[in-house]
Amino acid sequence: MDEPTLTAIATARAFQQASQAQRVVVILDRPDQEPAMIEVDEFLDAEVTEGEHVATVPHNAALNAPAKPLPDIRPTPHTAIDIDLDTGELSAPLGTVEHLRDSVLALAAAFGGLTVASAEFATNDPETPITFAARVGEPVVLGAGDAQFEL
Repeated sequence: MDEPTLTAIATARAFQQASQAQRVVVILDRPDQEPAMIEVDEFLDAEVTEGEHVATVPHNAALNAPAKPLPDIRPTPHTAIDIDLDTGELSAPLGTVEHLRDSVLALAAAFGGLTVASAEFATNDPETPITFAARVGEPVVLGAGDAQFEL
């Protein structure tokens, strides 16, 4: 794996640890190559997809690349987030949704270009996580179940 991909894994892991997201995905824009998709789960195991090639990087694998700088990211307890899929009503402590939105956007911005970042967070309903997806210059999208909302 090349250094930008290793850096993306390290950065996605750092984001996951700071935010306590269940899953973090970075679709890395690489102008001279096809994009790479880096997926990090809550155990910090990573899966890297480059074209048809899929590689797994276990959580205990040392990476020879540092994480990109990220802003201060505060985890939100899953019990503090509630979404009603029937009404689209989302309730969370004041500033929580904005913080999660800005954090995921900062993850995408750390790589620039057309990189897309997404993070899935648990809610008080284990069957209904929420996902934020971001790309610089576009509205952040919040998804839950089959519903999507631009923020």
